[in-house]
Amino acid sequence: MEKKVVSVMLLQLLLLMAVISPLASAEDSIVIVSFRKSKTNQNGPIKCALDPANETILSSSLQDCSLNCTRDATCASFNIKDSNTCDLYNYEVKVAAPVASCVNYQVQGCSSVIK
Repeated sequence: MEKKVVSVMLLQLLLLMAVISPLASAEDSIVIVSFRKSKTNQNGPIKCALDPANETILSSSLQDCSLNCTRDATCASFNIKDSNTCDLYNYEVKVAAPVASCVNYQVQGCSSVIK
């Protein structure tokens, strides 16, 4: 009985997506990007990218830095520093190490959602 209910619900969802998808354009979607702190391992120290940044902006807000990275389709990570700067990287950084007052956030995933 449970398999039948799940199958019907899945079919309804697929049908709804088939109807909505052609109606949506790029303007009708929201891009969701998730970030994770750079670490050697799950319990390791948080790292800061030491490679040259593609762009540096004045901001020490996590929200501003992540928004700027999200707006750039090529952004792979960013550093946020207490010195009121945010370094954006359009490539996978090779050199990273623990640095006081600096955290590197890597793009973990990206998806589009229909409004």
